[in-house]
Amino acid sequence: MYKRMAGKKKTKTKRPLSDWNKFVMKVKANNPEKKFGDVLKLAGKMKRQGVQMADYINNKTMKAAKKIRNSATAVVKKVSKTGKKMAKKGKRKSKTSKKR
Repeated sequence: MYKRMAGKKKTKTKRPLSDWNKFVMKVKANNPEKKFGDVLKLAGKMKRQGVQMADYINNKTMKAAKKIRNSATAVVKKVSKTGKKMAKKGKRKSKTSKKR
């Protein structure tokens, strides 16, 4: 009556996360000290107050990308300044040794 499927397993494809799930994950990331139940209540309250979930997520992502970009440029500037200082120190030493 029933046929066995020898060796075949059905594989489920993962569905993409909904906007609500992404929103709750962001709220949880911003409030790691809170319990998950409290995070759900906070997210529900934010949704009722009119916070657009997609805009909230995109805004946070854009801010994070901007912070990373700014910190990267700051590091490059700092390294270039220290490199210039080291070059000036090397030139000063060579100038003073020539005068003697």
